[in-house]
Amino acid sequence: MGRRISMPDFGITSKKDVAKITLKAAPDRPGIGAQVFGALWSYDINVELISCTTGTENEQDIILVVNKNQLNPAILKLNKIKEEIEAKDLLVDQNVAILSVTHSGMNKTPGIGAKVFSVLSNANVNVDAVCSSTNSISCIVKMEDLPKAEEFLRQELNK
Repeated sequence: MGRRISMPDFGITSKKDVAKITLKAAPDRPGIGAQVFGALWSYDINVELISCTTGTENEQDIILVVNKNQLNPAILKLNKIKEEIEAKDLLVDQNVAILSVTHSGMNKTPGIGAKVFSVLSNANVNVDAVCSSTNSISCIVKMEDLPKAEEFLRQELNK
């Protein structure tokens, strides 16, 4: 990779007791997010991560991560919402973890995303979904890939 990125203030954290839920081919129109997340809120279900992909023909996949102890009520509520909004499917994956890299200067340091995804690629770790903010990149990875991903990131980001 081109330039060297100095990352003295980075952190790597993970959360293992989570499940990924995907509403496949949900309508891509105003109010869908409010309907989905409002329904979960009404059941006191905390959503740990939200990601979304746009598809074709005004459809989107809404990806969310919840704690496994809230998975069953989330599935019950989302199955109702799936019918109401006419999403095509509801998929659940309990074999995932959230892997987060934080850095206090992420929004002012070009290349951190490139470095993180390059390291994960070199470790042969696929990212199922990603969500970022001004100081973190959070990825959904398979549970079996988590130890390797954490190890590679610690080694490479400590250089």
